[in-house]
Amino acid sequence: MLHITDPQVAELLDFRGVADVLAEAFQDLADDKAAVHGRQRTDCAGTKLSTMGGVWAARNVAGVKVYPTVAGQFSFAVILFDLSTNTPVAVLDGNELTRFRTAAITRMVASRAVAPSPRKLALFGAGLQGRSQAHALCEVFRFDEICVVDPKADPAWIDRLHARSGARVRLTTAEKAVRDAGIVVTATRSAEPVFDGAWLEPGAFVAAIGTSTPKGRELDDTTMTRAARIVVEWKQQSLVEAGEIVLWNQRHLSEKYVDLPELFGGRQPWQLQQPGITVFKSVGVGLADVATAQLVLSRARGGWLLASDEARP
Repeated sequence: MLHITDPQVAELLDFRGVADVLAEAFQDLADDKAAVHGRQRTDCAGTKLSTMGGVWAARNVAGVKVYPTVAGQFSFAVILFDLSTNTPVAVLDGNELTRFRTAAITRMVASRAVAPSPRKLALFGAGLQGRSQAHALCEVFRFDEICVVDPKADPAWIDRLHARSGARVRLTTAEKAVRDAGIVVTATRSAEPVFDGAWLEPGAFVAAIGTSTPKGRELDDTTMTRAARIVVEWKQQSLVEAGEIVLWNQRHLSEKYVDLPELFGGRQPWQLQQPGITVFKSVGVGLADVATAQLVLSRARGGWLLASDEARP
């Protein structure tokens, strides 16, 4: 059984490749060729152990991600099984894998749901995940301006993002960032809303990826109420885990919610017929981890497994 380390995972992955494999996995989820193993959490003496996973029958692979939470810090590992032989085939360090899949799923959804040519990106949080979100989106969209809201942002990274994207990158206040932004991304550990939803443009796309607990939220009620659509990964998990939804005082408006199986299954269109705010609330689902891990393993073995009946992890 292979052990693939975080540095090796980072070397093998790219945002585009992960976004593509995630799209394939969620298409198979829509077609009943994959299934999500929902997150489970166990608490003991201030420490938490969580598991989440998925079965990707179309690729003959299944897996689970496990991670403890100690003093607010995470450490991830993923184990993969080959279903054709019913044997474990790899253990992967999961920190870099989680970073790539989280940014790639935002890229995947935004590339399909965002109105053409957004010119401004507002980014809340310039930590490891926030930086990854910006890099993934800059591969898809050509921004004129990127406004970063984070008092601890690294000035050197600001300069590198400017060089990488060609956009004017600057640190701003929350209001200045959100005003006129076509895309707003929140990648913080905040348990309270980080901006006033009244500042959003009528056609803005908002991706909230920083929290996955029902007691924390990065978006306020105004944002949720103004949203014409709220996209989630998988309703069965997202509607009970996402604090933005659980704490929203109008959460009964279920007609606003659409998940990725519905979108990939063609039961809902990717883009709104009339201009409106789209919120993408990501909590992370185990199928995304399994799909990303399968991509890592296939590349580590020297060839990317294309979708086919004969493909094996």
